[in-house]
Amino acid sequence: MATKARKRKSTDECIKTTWDIDGESTKLLYSDMGVGLLDEDSIDSRPLTTPAQAHMPDFTQPPGAPKASHTQMSCASVSNGYNQAPGNTPVIGQHSANTEGLQICKRLRLHGEAHGDDMFSCLSDELMLSVFQWLPRTILAKCARVCRRWKRLTFDETLWRRLDLAGKVLACGVLGRVLNRGVHVLRLAKAEIHTPLYLDFHTAFNNNRFSKVQYLDLSMAMIDVEGLQQLSGVCRNLKKLSLEHCTLNDNICGHIADNKQLEVLNMCMCEGLTAEGLSRIASQCLRLESLNLAWTDLSRDSVLLLVLCLPKGLLKLNLSGCRELLTDQDIIQLVATCPHLKELDVSDATMLTAASVDHMTLLKGLEYAAFSRCYHITPPAFMTLTQILTLLALDVFGMMKESSLQQLKESMRHVEINKYPFSSIARPTTGVRRTSIWGLRVRDPVVV
Repeated sequence: MATKARKRKSTDECIKTTWDIDGESTKLLYSDMGVGLLDEDSIDSRPLTTPAQAHMPDFTQPPGAPKASHTQMSCASVSNGYNQAPGNTPVIGQHSANTEGLQICKRLRLHGEAHGDDMFSCLSDELMLSVFQWLPRTILAKCARVCRRWKRLTFDETLWRRLDLAGKVLACGVLGRVLNRGVHVLRLAKAEIHTPLYLDFHTAFNNNRFSKVQYLDLSMAMIDVEGLQQLSGVCRNLKKLSLEHCTLNDNICGHIADNKQLEVLNMCMCEGLTAEGLSRIASQCLRLESLNLAWTDLSRDSVLLLVLCLPKGLLKLNLSGCRELLTDQDIIQLVATCPHLKELDVSDATMLTAASVDHMTLLKGLEYAAFSRCYHITPPAFMTLTQILTLLALDVFGMMKESSLQQLKESMRHVEINKYPFSSIARPTTGVRRTSIWGLRVRDPVVV
């Protein structure tokens, strides 16, 4: 762009340089760009005037709400956030040059908005809890992010008494936070639990912050020995516990024995059981009523310990899978130690003979017996069980031919024979239903 420089000398002998634009050069530049200057009489050169009362929709007012009258509207000044000089302070009713024709108004707040209230703030904690109890646990976790009050209410123990995390993957520290919320009935079957359970486990344990879990299902759960030891170390109120297919040690058995109220214990297919660990459980859990030790690869010392030290009030016992370790003498001692047995499963004990069957007739309250694959017991020996008037079911899978089985069924018409291929002793779930453990619901109710 071509320009001309003009120089002038001021009174104080200071030389200043100013620049001016050549009009001819400007027109030439605009013509090259395909544009031109606006004429003074052009419509496009006139300023756009804004009507004083422009009709604009009120987007701040909800649809269907009553509109406020003009008497309820008040003019207000708008501060742009910058410091203004005292002489330039805007006055209500006056307009500056750049806001000429505009009227800035402030809409009055509706009733209940002045103090930031909402509908839930008018409800008591009890009513809020009655609403939250219908929400799934995943939604409760999201509601805890709304405000401090909602977080306090959503973490209330009454909302977390029953919880089903079966098949879930729990990251480090997640199970510890769940236990701290006061859960009573917890299902973790087939769950993958990562350790540590508590991000600050030692502090929690030293402060005696024991969980309130009473019914715990860890069947087929993927948890290492360290994690199971941490979990059992904070449980002191257990009544029913399932550890099916878990790996144990003596320390875990010691923690289990600390639950004096324990009534049901399922350790089917568990690994790592020793005579020392079983001794602590048998001697301290005196209220134990149902025990499942099927296929736990017990040693001979463990079997002898059990038949001598099991609680006298035991009602259900599963010792299947002992094979050559369980003998007739052990059955005789077991009947003397636990005379109130109602269900007894000694399947796959190949060393048992008809003497064990004869001695079981002393159990006058026996309702269920299982001798499946006890090959040294002859079919006629089972006829002596007719002396037990309370007997309701008998399992003898793999013991006899079909003709002999039919004769046995005709002789024991009031007894169901070979109806239960799988034992339900101490197990939390049976059949195809997985919505409860030991008859207690764990899943959220479905609201239609």
